[in-house]
Amino acid sequence: MKKIHLFWLLLILYWLCPGLSAQPVKKFYFTHYTAEAGLLSTEVNTVTQDMNGYIWVGTVDGLQRFDGTRFQTFQHNPADPYSLPNNNVVFLLMDDQNRLWMLTAKGNIGYFNTQTLRYTAVRVITKTKNIEGAAIKRLIKDESGHIFLLLGGLEVVTWDEKSNEFSWKNNFFETTPGTGVSDFAHQPGTPYYWIAGGKGVGIYNSQTKILSYPGNNREKIPAVDLMSTISVPYHLHFDKKGRVWFQSWITGLPKAYRFRLNDPKPVLEDFEFISLVKSYYETYRFFEQKDGSIWIGGLNLFARFVEEENRFQLVYNGYLNERSISYERLSAIFEDREKNLWVGTDNNGLYRFNPSEQYFTNVAHTDRENNRPGRGTVMSFISLKNGGILAGTWSDGLYQYDRNLNLLPLRFKGIPEIKSPTVWTMYASADSNTIWMGAQPGIIELNQATATAKSYNPSQLENRTVRQVVEDRDGNLWLGMQNFGLFKWAAADKKAGDIKKISRFEGFPLSMVIKITVDSKGLVWVASDWKGLYVIDPRLNKVIYQFSDSASGGFRLPEINTYSVLEYNDSLMAIATTRSLLLFNRYTHHTTQIGRAGFMRGNVVSMEKDNRGYIWIATTSGLNRVNVKTRAFVGFNRNDGIDNDHFSFAASTRLPDGRLLFGSSTEFISFWPDSMNINQTPPLPRITEFRVQNRSLLVDSLLQLDRVELRYGSNSIEIGFSPLVFSSAFNILYKMEGIDPEWRIADKSNKAIYSYLPSGKYHFQMKTLDGEGHISEVVSTLTIRIIPPFWKSWWFFCGLAVIIGLLFFWFDRERIRRKEAILKMRNNIADNLHHEVNAALNNINILSEMARLKAEKDPEKSKEYIEQIHNKSHNMIIAMDDMLWSLDPGNDSMEKTTDRMREYIDALKNRYGVNIDIAVDHKVETLPLNMKMRHDAFLVFKEGLKNLVTLGAENLHVYIKSDRSDLLFITLFDSEHCDMQQLNNLLHRQDLERRLNMIQASIEVDLHKSHSAITMRVPVS
Repeated sequence: MKKIHLFWLLLILYWLCPGLSAQPVKKFYFTHYTAEAGLLSTEVNTVTQDMNGYIWVGTVDGLQRFDGTRFQTFQHNPADPYSLPNNNVVFLLMDDQNRLWMLTAKGNIGYFNTQTLRYTAVRVITKTKNIEGAAIKRLIKDESGHIFLLLGGLEVVTWDEKSNEFSWKNNFFETTPGTGVSDFAHQPGTPYYWIAGGKGVGIYNSQTKILSYPGNNREKIPAVDLMSTISVPYHLHFDKKGRVWFQSWITGLPKAYRFRLNDPKPVLEDFEFISLVKSYYETYRFFEQKDGSIWIGGLNLFARFVEEENRFQLVYNGYLNERSISYERLSAIFEDREKNLWVGTDNNGLYRFNPSEQYFTNVAHTDRENNRPGRGTVMSFISLKNGGILAGTWSDGLYQYDRNLNLLPLRFKGIPEIKSPTVWTMYASADSNTIWMGAQPGIIELNQATATAKSYNPSQLENRTVRQVVEDRDGNLWLGMQNFGLFKWAAADKKAGDIKKISRFEGFPLSMVIKITVDSKGLVWVASDWKGLYVIDPRLNKVIYQFSDSASGGFRLPEINTYSVLEYNDSLMAIATTRSLLLFNRYTHHTTQIGRAGFMRGNVVSMEKDNRGYIWIATTSGLNRVNVKTRAFVGFNRNDGIDNDHFSFAASTRLPDGRLLFGSSTEFISFWPDSMNINQTPPLPRITEFRVQNRSLLVDSLLQLDRVELRYGSNSIEIGFSPLVFSSAFNILYKMEGIDPEWRIADKSNKAIYSYLPSGKYHFQMKTLDGEGHISEVVSTLTIRIIPPFWKSWWFFCGLAVIIGLLFFWFDRERIRRKEAILKMRNNIADNLHHEVNAALNNINILSEMARLKAEKDPEKSKEYIEQIHNKSHNMIIAMDDMLWSLDPGNDSMEKTTDRMREYIDALKNRYGVNIDIAVDHKVETLPLNMKMRHDAFLVFKEGLKNLVTLGAENLHVYIKSDRSDLLFITLFDSEHCDMQQLNNLLHRQDLERRLNMIQASIEVDLHKSHSAITMRVPVS
């Protein structure tokens, strides 16, 4: 209750003392991360960075890792013992071994392995039983790597790695007796450990093992006595300047305190924030950047300490645009290795900004008639002899600033402070004193020495607006008009003050003049709207070059509108049309276009060259820096801290100190181009995500392998990568060797997706591309091998080749065996033919001799012998014909054999006049009988059928069919007139049995008086 009363008392004093409210606020430009960017929660508790460059964010809903492109989330999973114990992560700390220590809202303490992504719990042993009552819980690390757990208001305990526990038994220091511990800190570079409590601060010397505290300052440390009157100091911080900062809630609101450690009699300074915040606030820990800047945050508080003014400056809190910050409570401030500050809030997510890269100073003006923000377009600038700056605006008049851009009163006689003229253009005369201004209407001559201004509005200008005014090297004044052409005031007439001698330059059309530039050779370059670019020689008083969209050669423009022109060097002139930048060589008359359509957003309105040779082009949608050598464009807009990026025509200048000024529709910007170090050392791209078949793998474990091996079914991969820089403009080029023929530029997602990778070995390569177009020489490589299926492996192909070789060998051997078997068959058939022919010839020879001997004595007997000779020769011819037919390879099939049988039956029918028919199953024609078996079966069939006919069989029906593995020859016949005795003898002849045995055939006989059947069964296999 006492604190509340004190708060209201301070607030009343603040309102009663308006001088306290004169403190200005500082505007910075932030990048905002919300749920749209992947942030898990708008309530951010803590932020840190690991050694690899990842940003870790603790929120009320879990832990996240950020690589600059994507957030990876880690939360509690009841089924995973290595997951977070609780999602509300309130504090993060990186130790020297890249372990991520964390505290949760439920009091869980442990560390998270940033490579295996596993959580390890740590036990806490305290003297205090109820540690949940600790006002503040915080992890602290000293220079030696010791980890401490502060239980604010109670005690502090130390972690031991062997036992993996925080315990008071591990403490190597003493604490002030009789009081709790409100804060604990190690003084860098010393053996001193500061223990803050209810009775000031105690300091423990780890070398002497002595504790000094109020009432017992054994080592006579001045800080102990100085802080003895401070009740419950907390948030101790030692800065790089040898000062100690702390806070205390002595009055109704917290205050910040500071004193120098090395002073023999240190003086305690205090800083209040009520005059800045103007409402209730709370302070949290101090934060110091690497450059020594001190920041403080808290409830309704975010401020930076300004060393030059020895005060805190409030950072503006409230929504202005998408680059502003708006918060209720600042929960975390952290600086990464790029000097970016990450700011966590309890209601609006995460912010990032870089105080050292707040390049642009936005200068707005006030309408002096109503003291409201001015809305007039800033159209012109000029640098004064005293270092000041004049800025001309539309309708709001003329403004004067000092070199630091602080607004000054005009104090020029002839120019009123309120309702000053609208000045479109300003040009400093060669006399280093006079400034010529183009007004609406007429021109103004400003004498800096006397601080007086004189206006001219000659009748020949017809009360028109003068958009541009320049003085050439001969002292002639050139006036560019609003849709009224170009006028010239000759140097002699100007010196005489004869305003009536201002005359129109007839070589220029009645067009709008946008920009006039005088080059080092004395030529006047006049850019116009809709009429192109004119180059005038003042001494010849005529146009010597004209550029347009209809001209030829180097004088041809891609667009007729010409909005700016400047001299780049001794040979080159830079010409800007609506959307293009051209370089014109004055010696070769050759024009080169820099960049292509789409490199710049908006239409060009003005341009300037800085001291390093960059061309800065302002457009209606932003600002662009152009490297003429590499032809690289770097764009800047409202996301980079430009409040109004809608720039105005010809509203730019380069100050003598190198600063550039560009005017926009409501204000102007100032910046030092030399300080904009956009091109840093190119970072090595890092793979931050690796997904296989849409399943995420542990990236850190993969990167430790020589190569990533995946099964053939896991060949759809998605690789996420990042340069792990957050404020610099680096693009990533990537290529999968073997898949991508050329390097590819990653889009904003920084992902490479390969839906199908064939089996094989690949090298995924990455390198960076900076804003200047420079490509890093260092290439990051990940080797990936897709293991082929066994049927595509080398051993499978080798085995397959062996098997195929063996099959070819077996087939060849079988082919040779078949050829040998066929050859043997043919030889056997030939032998049989030879035997039969030889036997027949011998019989014929004997019979012929007997016939010769009987021819005279017994002619009848001789005729009988001759008849036998005829029969045997006929049979021999038939046998030879059968054998030769069988030997013909063209007849090597059952189909041909059955055709032969039909021919033979037709011959029998014709010879004996008997009725014979034959039926053949179609399956028989495909049976695989060898040549000899077909031949022998045919001979048995032929001889048997002939014998039946000769023995008197009638009406013969022959059936040839297949029965499983046998070939059946079934002959049905009428046996009524058949000689059954002869038939029986025939069936038992030895030559028939011999032939049947040769083909392993058998005969089944069913003889009856009138009808009979004979079946011959020939095995096929």
